[in-house]
Amino acid sequence: MILIIPMLKVLSRRYGQPCEVISSGAWTEPLLQRVPAAGRRLLLTSRRAPYWFNRSQRQLVAWLRQRPAGPVYVFEPDKKCHWLLQRGGVKPAWICSLRDLPRQPGEHIMTHALRLARETPPALRGLPGIGVDPSFSPDARPSLMEEDRRDCREWLAQQGLAGAPLVLVQPGNKKTMRRGARRRGSNIKYWPEENWGRVIAGVRQDLPASRVLICGSPAERALAADIRRHSGSDGVLVATDNLPIPRLFALLELAHSMISVDTGPAHAAATMGCPLVVLFARIDPQLYAPTATSGPVRLVTPDPALSEGSMSSISPETVLAAWRAVLPA
Repeated sequence: MILIIPMLKVLSRRYGQPCEVISSGAWTEPLLQRVPAAGRRLLLTSRRAPYWFNRSQRQLVAWLRQRPAGPVYVFEPDKKCHWLLQRGGVKPAWICSLRDLPRQPGEHIMTHALRLARETPPALRGLPGIGVDPSFSPDARPSLMEEDRRDCREWLAQQGLAGAPLVLVQPGNKKTMRRGARRRGSNIKYWPEENWGRVIAGVRQDLPASRVLICGSPAERALAADIRRHSGSDGVLVATDNLPIPRLFALLELAHSMISVDTGPAHAAATMGCPLVVLFARIDPQLYAPTATSGPVRLVTPDPALSEGSMSSISPETVLAAWRAVLPA
């Protein structure tokens, strides 16, 4: 969702009004509230559920049937999106879709989204006034509210963290939140707790005044607590229960740096200008790397000759070296 914010900004500028956004995942709402290019928002509780068993899908179709004809951009490859649009009476001549715009070799997902935003639906081709300004290159940064920043400052003060250099660690991802052993083969972004502990210990040794916040969702609390124990360091806070989306973005704006696996908060850090180190698994960073607005980003990738390119081949020393490299001299 962060990576398509530039697409929303291009479309809003192009058509002269905020975009109506259909998304899934409750966390998208507080993010899109802070993107002026996003207007009305509709939330699907599930795209895969059978239509008659999912109220949000039926509500979407009812809304589509009442909506005046206009351009529709589909940044999802699955068939269900088009099925819902068809059921809602949206004609193909109004649709620009990823399925008609294949990804180019080595193309970053944000670049792909912007290329889609520059397409014109067949119903509007040849009409004046809807072209794309080639000089407009928006970033993915949301517009924080002052209350977001105030809430973050107050929370930091309550934790005794005001004024300390804050190093954020994001060890989990959506697969971590699922049931089952953390070391299971499907959790390709898993990095051992003892490795994270050694990295945190190294950060605290290099920067004794710092405080380390282990980030994530409430479902990642146990993982964060295990990592804190492995660090053997004081000055480490498990913050998994205290980082709603607005506070997280405000925290990233203040933070000294972040070390993360390839997941949403890493992209948030990059767009908020937080110096960032990202550990990648068996995914080409060229396609999904966080895109920075100002702060430096350093990618750490596994050795393809070891462990079939899994993250287990990345050493804590390598991550610490990358973290030192993104910091000002």
